[in-house]
Amino acid sequence: MPKAGLSLDWQRAALLLEATLRERAGQVPQRLDRATISSDYPGRDWIVAAWRISVVFSDGVSRRIDLVAGAQFPATPVRTALVDHPEPMTWPHVESDGILCLLPNLAEWDPDDPSEVAMNLLNRSVRLVEELLEGAIIERDFREEFVTYWGYRVHSQGETLFSLVRPEPPSRVVRVWRGKGLEVVGEDEDAIAEWVRHRFGHRTPVKTEAAAFLWLNAPLIPAEYPETAADLYHLAERIDDEAIAVLEQAAKGEPDEVLALLGAIGRGGAASIGVKALNPKRRKGRPRAPDEPLSIGFRPGHTPEPLLLGRFFGALPVIRTLVQRADPDWVHGRGKDARTCRLLNATVVVIGCGSVGAPVACALAQAGVGRLVLVDPESLTWPNVGRHPLGATAMGRNKAEALAERLQADFPHLNVEHRACGLHQLIVHNEDLFAAADMIVAATGNWVAESALNRWHVRQGRARPIVYGWTEAHACAGHAVAIGQREGCLQCHIGRTGAPEFTAVEWPDGGGIAQEEPACGAHYQPYGPVELAYVNAMIAEVALDCLLDPPAQSFSRVFVASQRRIMSLGGQLSGGWCSAFGEVEEGVRTVDRSWLSASCSACEPGHRE
Repeated sequence: MPKAGLSLDWQRAALLLEATLRERAGQVPQRLDRATISSDYPGRDWIVAAWRISVVFSDGVSRRIDLVAGAQFPATPVRTALVDHPEPMTWPHVESDGILCLLPNLAEWDPDDPSEVAMNLLNRSVRLVEELLEGAIIERDFREEFVTYWGYRVHSQGETLFSLVRPEPPSRVVRVWRGKGLEVVGEDEDAIAEWVRHRFGHRTPVKTEAAAFLWLNAPLIPAEYPETAADLYHLAERIDDEAIAVLEQAAKGEPDEVLALLGAIGRGGAASIGVKALNPKRRKGRPRAPDEPLSIGFRPGHTPEPLLLGRFFGALPVIRTLVQRADPDWVHGRGKDARTCRLLNATVVVIGCGSVGAPVACALAQAGVGRLVLVDPESLTWPNVGRHPLGATAMGRNKAEALAERLQADFPHLNVEHRACGLHQLIVHNEDLFAAADMIVAATGNWVAESALNRWHVRQGRARPIVYGWTEAHACAGHAVAIGQREGCLQCHIGRTGAPEFTAVEWPDGGGIAQEEPACGAHYQPYGPVELAYVNAMIAEVALDCLLDPPAQSFSRVFVASQRRIMSLGGQLSGGWCSAFGEVEEGVRTVDRSWLSASCSACEPGHRE
């Protein structure tokens, strides 16, 4: 057993493992030397030790199983390997060198009892081999985990092949754009062009070619993997006539290669894999690549179709590749989030792109809101950078424009717009934008502007919700007020000068008063992004809730920081908070409050404009 460079803990754990194997398996495990390890497990440089035992299986055959350990053992568990394994890809869960795949990537184990973990893995290994010998799971598991096993036989890992196509029937002609070191597949050229220009800029030229999406009746097993272009064509024949027509359509333009995505449903849901059939003129192995097109011997466009297709789908090897899904359904929930479709069809206007509005806009983009319109008249300055998603590269730029540009590049399947103007100007000149929105988020920190928005909302009948968000001093508390169709409007519980009726924290010694910069009229609150993150997360949560389930009645959600933090800054919980919710002894707290109608001057019928 190797000892050089291995810790004393490693050596103790290894000796205990040997003793446990001797006791449980009833045999002395064979220690493998470095030469044997290197020979049996080439490419597994992490293996520093291995022990071999023999197991007699139900078919009467004795097979050897290795337990292999890395330098991080016992913090990481051993792995097992079937030494006497069949040819690669004969059995699922058995890699080409015999290493067995038993644990999912999120599996947990007890590092304090590595021998028991090893015995558990050994027992599971024996059960797996018995199931493989019986045979019932072989085809099932190959099909259910088809993307994994396809990955063992690919020629390309597909790192630069992005698919915007949702893997679902039917088979159909799609399009592919080939940029510099990148391929993007989409349903049509318009969809690809929008994605590419959002990602790389509006001047990016986009010219696409036909590609094929073939929906498989069942995922492929290794014996069915296409080796040649003819195999790919025969695969389409086995699917149906539509699949043949789709594949032929992709080849008729005589592209340099035909890309076919093969979609199917496995254990984890729908997925796709890729096959590329090269144009024969690109064939390697000749003294020089031929220049002649597939139509040689005929006028361009007049080659008999059977001859053209026969030349394309011949004996040339295909390129098998993985596919990186980049469609919105995958990006926002790996195809399992039921909210995605609704969010992608939603429009949200975010007014105010400062330290509250900008993080909320980022969260909504990450959630998958299909259209975001960001509004702010101001430019980013150095004091903004410390608690704003934008950094120094956006200095001096309009906040809404710079944030929209970044989010658009980060989420090219969304539509992110900006308006570099104030709220009053937007109401006067772009009222249709508000009418088209499913929800508005207002985080301006400006009462004059938000009271104007509130009055507009009341005049329009409050058909869509508006969420107003703001922080209290030092971000020790935060508020999200959702104005629905019934109960109070914003002004019902906000004074005429913008002072909220309810605050969670009060400052007996004036600690909550805004600080002043060494410039006339420049005030600020000294808090950082960590404290603010709680408030922003709450406001984003309310916004998402209201977008997915618009509230019939207005309500308020309030966040309050821990007593420890509030007291360290010289504050205390307000009397209103304590009478309604009591003391917050430990940690933070979030509560919902009603926002009842108070027949204020904004929403009382006699005062409406």
